[in-house]
Amino acid sequence: MADLIQAEAGAPGCRQLSGISVATIRHFGGDSSAREAVQAQGLEWSEVPGSLTGHDPWLAWRNPQETLALSLHPQALHSVRDALAPGRSETAVAIDLSESLAVFELHGALLDDWLSHLVDALAIPRQSGQVWRCRLADIPVLLLRLDPERVWLVADRPIAPYLSNWLLYSHEGAFSTDR
Repeated sequence: MADLIQAEAGAPGCRQLSGISVATIRHFGGDSSAREAVQAQGLEWSEVPGSLTGHDPWLAWRNPQETLALSLHPQALHSVRDALAPGRSETAVAIDLSESLAVFELHGALLDDWLSHLVDALAIPRQSGQVWRCRLADIPVLLLRLDPERVWLVADRPIAPYLSNWLLYSHEGAFSTDR
């Protein structure tokens, strides 16, 4: 997990997380089987739009019928994926997306200033525990605010190199002392 951009006094940093486990939990509206399966594993479920719950694993509300489960420890999501494996429920399923998604951690001071160069300022999750879907360089991303100085940016893995370039470019534009 080497830093793509080193955080410094007065400027945030960024790194692409490796080995992160991600699962999508999908369910029909009004269905309780996904919530019950997640809660049976001791995780906090939320049906509040734009919410992030827990602390490794985290559950991020993505839309009314989908929640993402994320963990820095691959084994942490095995029980959730097993409980909601395809065919176990008629109305809910959990699928491993670990190889499909890239997660970047943006961290440090002036994080919101940098984010305002990347996404619509109204799409920045300002409070810990908030999640927002938005577009960065015309790419759909999910922003998860873990704490005041830490945001995870989740996107499709095949475009991670493109996102890395945008992050470097925008950081230079926002925090270069040569401007």
